[in-house]
Amino acid sequence: AIKEKGYDNILFATEAVRVIDEHDRSKPLFLYLAFTSPHTPFQAPEEYLKRNGHIGDETRRSYAAMISVMDDGIGRVVAALEKHGMRENTIIVFHSDNGGVVDSFFSGESAVKGKLPADNGPYREGKGTTYEGGTRVVGFINWPGRIKPGVADGMMHVVDMYPTLAALAGASPGRNKPLDG
Repeated sequence: AIKEKGYDNILFATEAVRVIDEHDRSKPLFLYLAFTSPHTPFQAPEEYLKRNGHIGDETRRSYAAMISVMDDGIGRVVAALEKHGMRENTIIVFHSDNGGVVDSFFSGESAVKGKLPADNGPYREGKGTTYEGGTRVVGFINWPGRIKPGVADGMMHVVDMYPTLAALAGASPGRNKPLDG
């Protein structure tokens, strides 16, 4: 029943905060947190729908509310890291896996009607395609005091981060073939 009401991302954030709260800080922590927002079905808790009530289109309002749930969840995770003195020694990687869905064919099993709420700006198409609207997404890496702010606008894929993140963690790719990254 909770997922049907759009609470799944609240549960994900709550569990992530619990893991951080209970973590033995003498050991490293790897936390992979994959929110399901803003995928179909486009739904969110009532409080978030009200927060985005200024958006007239119902589907777009639900979409924005889902992003607000995710944003609040990320804020809770960062606050937990700060509370336990872990933020300065934590690398945060945030990125999407695809552009917004603009064709109902790629919206999943949920029935959708009308104009889909995603907007990929000037880019052609969206999720499920190899056009820029489907593959060009925002992402960032943050590590306070260790990574200087900057912009990388070249082409890359999430797997390109692996060698760098492994090296930062003190891990060796071992027997793997040589990797770019």
